[in-house]
Amino acid sequence: MKNNIFNIERMNLKKKIVSGLALLLTIFSAQAQTRTISLEEAVQLGVQNSKQLKLAQNKIEQANSQLEQAKDETMPTVKVSAGYSHALMLSRSFALPSEGGADPKSMKFPFDNTLYQGTLSINEPIFAQHKFRYAKESANILIQSSKLDADKDKDEIVYNIINAYINFYKIQQNLKIVAQNMEDVDQKLTEIKKFESQGLATKNDVLRFQLEKSNIQIQQVELEHSRKVVNYNLNILLGLPDNTMVQVQDVVYKLDITEGADVYMKQALQDRKEFSSLNYQDKLTEINIKKIRDEKLPTLGVGGNLYYINPSKALVPKSATYLAPFVVGINASWDITGFFKNKNKATEASLQKQEVTATRNVLTDQVKMDVNKSYIQYQQTLETIKLLNDAVVQATENERITESKFKNNLVTTTDRIEAQTLLYQSRLKLELAKADATAAYYALLKTTGHIQP
Repeated sequence: MKNNIFNIERMNLKKKIVSGLALLLTIFSAQAQTRTISLEEAVQLGVQNSKQLKLAQNKIEQANSQLEQAKDETMPTVKVSAGYSHALMLSRSFALPSEGGADPKSMKFPFDNTLYQGTLSINEPIFAQHKFRYAKESANILIQSSKLDADKDKDEIVYNIINAYINFYKIQQNLKIVAQNMEDVDQKLTEIKKFESQGLATKNDVLRFQLEKSNIQIQQVELEHSRKVVNYNLNILLGLPDNTMVQVQDVVYKLDITEGADVYMKQALQDRKEFSSLNYQDKLTEINIKKIRDEKLPTLGVGGNLYYINPSKALVPKSATYLAPFVVGINASWDITGFFKNKNKATEASLQKQEVTATRNVLTDQVKMDVNKSYIQYQQTLETIKLLNDAVVQATENERITESKFKNNLVTTTDRIEAQTLLYQSRLKLELAKADATAAYYALLKTTGHIQP
């Protein structure tokens, strides 16, 4: 009997230990899946894990490779070739005509003939229409252009991360305000039920508060659904595990504009990376024009060739049975038709340069419109915040007066609920407007070519 009791107690102890360990593992797992991230950390993670930036880095490496290839083209070309020939002479006799009517000189060839031959060739261009220099200059410009494209991609990624972070923060703040409203409704529902039991309120009054509570619960469900979707997208954007529960820190609102639109305009026209990209394109068109012009010039080079001719059957011949002449020379060529063929090429290159100039003018107008629009939108959000601050003060006072009147049976339950709803909505609109103003501030920074949290 004692043994049975002891076994049961021991089994219960094991169950408690297992349950405790399972609980601890669940807690640790939940903690491991929750992560609080600041805006600066989010930007750092997003840039670090961006697949788009890794692709941009690959393009930079390709441009570096093209530069190295251009350098390789300036090196001398060295070629080695070897050959083996085997001939069967079907006619082994050959007569060479003699001068002055003498008898022809007869020659006899063996039936089986072998020939080993080899060539070592070295060539170095002295003047090649500057094409090697232009190739290196173009490759260098491509490197700088690729780095600039990577910077543009980085700015776009940073802006997208900031927007996603602020949107997540808006949902998080919305949930807090809804929870606060739910708490207020629960308190008033408790009060109205108490009043009902005392005969001071009707069943319909209780139902109105219960309906209000149900509406808030629906809002909570919808917001929680949106939070999960945005949370998942933020995980993808930052390179976090899909099951990470993100908690964002309070956003430092940007609610003050210290510079005029002209300051932002000047900064954008100086620092927007699109203008630098056009400068690189302009340099490439200039190089192309020079290259086409120089194609009319001659080319000059030096080279040497070493030949090895062995007509004997022995792979390693005896002395004086093979030939090994070494030939050194200078070669020059001039494509005269270049004067005629390159005319249309030069026209096309000139048009490309004009296109860059026209594109810069179009871009200038577009940048001005972007900066002006973003500046006005930011000002509008700041003005909206001022109005919403007044609205919150007014809604708070209205809710206080309505509450007092309700307790004195001067207003209906509907009036009381509407007053509370107006206060809740005004608080929510103010909080979201502050977040929208901060997003508009970063959008303005993006139009100037400077976007950092």
